[in-house]
Amino acid sequence: MATQQEKAVRRVDVLSKQLTADAVVQHHQKVVAFGSVCTDTFWYFKDLPIGNRAGSDNFRLHIGAKIPSVNVEEAIGGSAANVATGLVKLGIPTALFAAVGQDSVGKTGIETMKKRGVDTAGIVVVPGKRSDQSTVLRSTNNPDRTILTYKGATLSQETVKSELVSGATLFLWTSVGGKNPVNAIKKCMAFAKQHNIKVAAAPSQAMIMTHRQDMLELLAGTHCLSLNDVEIMLLTDTKRLQDAIAKFLAAHPLMEVMQVTRGKNPSILVARTNAEDPDVIRIVRTRPPPVKPVDTTGAGDSSCAGLVYAYLMHSAPEMIARTSITTSTSKVLAKGATGGLLNATELHRLLNKLRFEQLSFTTTLKELANVPDSDIL
Repeated sequence: MATQQEKAVRRVDVLSKQLTADAVVQHHQKVVAFGSVCTDTFWYFKDLPIGNRAGSDNFRLHIGAKIPSVNVEEAIGGSAANVATGLVKLGIPTALFAAVGQDSVGKTGIETMKKRGVDTAGIVVVPGKRSDQSTVLRSTNNPDRTILTYKGATLSQETVKSELVSGATLFLWTSVGGKNPVNAIKKCMAFAKQHNIKVAAAPSQAMIMTHRQDMLELLAGTHCLSLNDVEIMLLTDTKRLQDAIAKFLAAHPLMEVMQVTRGKNPSILVARTNAEDPDVIRIVRTRPPPVKPVDTTGAGDSSCAGLVYAYLMHSAPEMIARTSITTSTSKVLAKGATGGLLNATELHRLLNKLRFEQLSFTTTLKELANVPDSDIL
């Protein structure tokens, strides 16, 4: 068993520290988010056939069939765009670094982000390229979704405006495709390091699988991280969550806060709480409130926005975990990738309303392997 354990199942009704959007601005927080902006086209179907293969559900679309939809909607999305939108809604000034094609999708994307209050000076228009696009398949018999993606214009070391990171409190990199944008992230991170700017990350499983060594290099300079259980085990080549967390943190001493999401299961937040001993960590397991999801599109992005917001506010690990889950919970109760986003006042009101079941304790990286699954999973 881990030493110094202070286990407690906590149901929290009162927010320990009320911070409004005005307070955030007064703290001079600013985020630069690196990633994509694209058009999401949502196709809604009634009762698509669902089959089970290799232990997971799959939509079954028959070759040659004509399948009628009940609705089609379009919205501007992309992981970085969604996170930036969520942060601005919470009161944190945010700039977006992304590339778009010289087409109507790119023009609409820039105009939409401006209307949302996001700084678009870092969005580059690439001549001769098309903008990123996604097709999201939704069915009335399943709250989850399947996404078809097209990766078009990308940033590179030559086109990224890394100097715009100057003055930011935090640089956040998210899911991108291809080597060029990965190199552009490296350039921005070098600038951030030179100017003592914190770095946060939310890589995708696809990035980890195709650019694993690059991801490990980027994460070595990252302070705040959001990923899921599959992704951290891919990064560490382990099969047990405790082993994955211990191995990853031992190799990344700069990491201060790491959130590991697990879908409908309790999420795990790990925070280094002893500046003099990076081996000491705080584990917070938080069970999401029982809700019936309407749409899970963008839930991870909303969770990331909540994580970054609470991290910038220097919140306690338990509060960081609750904030991230609250923003995600609000999102899944609304349609669209940016539906259900909260401002600071709404966030604090919902934090007080929701019931959270948390288990938290202090341990060390060496002792983490001995923590039973019942305390983690």
